[in-house]
Amino acid sequence: MNSKFLLTFFTLISGLSVFGQFSRENISTDSSDIEIIRNSVYHVYEESYKNKDSVWYSVHYIKDTTRLNTEGWKRKNGKHLGIWKEYNFDKQLLFTRDYDNAICEVNRQLFPHHEILERMKKKADSLIISNYSQEFFDSQVRFNFNCYAYDNDGYVGSWTEPMKRKPTEFLFRYQVRLKNSDWQSEMIGISLDENGNYIPSHDRFNNNGFEKLNSENRTFEIDKTKAISIAKEHGLKGKNISEFLKWERFNKATFYDGQFKYYIAELIDQIDEIKKEGRSRITYKFNVYSFNPWTGKFLGKKKMKQIKEWGKNSGFTSDLLPDE
Repeated sequence: MNSKFLLTFFTLISGLSVFGQFSRENISTDSSDIEIIRNSVYHVYEESYKNKDSVWYSVHYIKDTTRLNTEGWKRKNGKHLGIWKEYNFDKQLLFTRDYDNAICEVNRQLFPHHEILERMKKKADSLIISNYSQEFFDSQVRFNFNCYAYDNDGYVGSWTEPMKRKPTEFLFRYQVRLKNSDWQSEMIGISLDENGNYIPSHDRFNNNGFEKLNSENRTFEIDKTKAISIAKEHGLKGKNISEFLKWERFNKATFYDGQFKYYIAELIDQIDEIKKEGRSRITYKFNVYSFNPWTGKFLGKKKMKQIKEWGKNSGFTSDLLPDE
């Protein structure tokens, strides 16, 4: 099993013990739903307004609730809005993050080795620009400060978590979008060594790899309106439609290790198998229309399904699966 995955797993398990002193309180008013969570570290206040797509989120330290950790506005889907600041228990500013403009500035006095991370991020940027284009990078790629740094002993920190030791390996993840679409997370993942060399990987969780383009197009040309218009020529009825961009890996652990595809999915059936006892299941059936996002070319139509299953103690929702 991948060592970085194990590290993340054990960090999560240890975190459960840290937050073992846990309580939750829910309050409903005429205008909002309020949730207050307390654990051994934080006091979390979240107020969701019933008639607005607005959530006020505020975190203070449980040892002294006058000391702010972070606060700001979110949408109900979890998307952060505007400027957020994060402080440590000593009231020192850790970083300021502008979610609207993708800017994050850290307190360099509290972030050792951060200049290394910045330098390596420029190398990762240059790989995207040279393989695709500057226009693609400027308009359809966004670094959301999702990155991790490691050394031979394991994880050492990130863009928003001070690094404990000098890093020797780096992972940067980027959002990508089509024209006039929302940003989609973790569409590009780049691993670099301490010299800035690209590291191919079999680790499917890191979404690594670049697409080798055979066309002259170096920006995404498809959009939802164009795709729906083309899909209607191939049977799309125009109801219950969703869209998504996907990075599909070849699992070869080479520089060119995958391709982007864009999909229009039309829900055509739903099979409910709800049980009072035991596990319940809902199967969603789709017609899925696929496109090359660089050229807008229609690639084909498939029947696919998605399964949502749950029981007393567990549940899952699958990815789209072939529906034979």
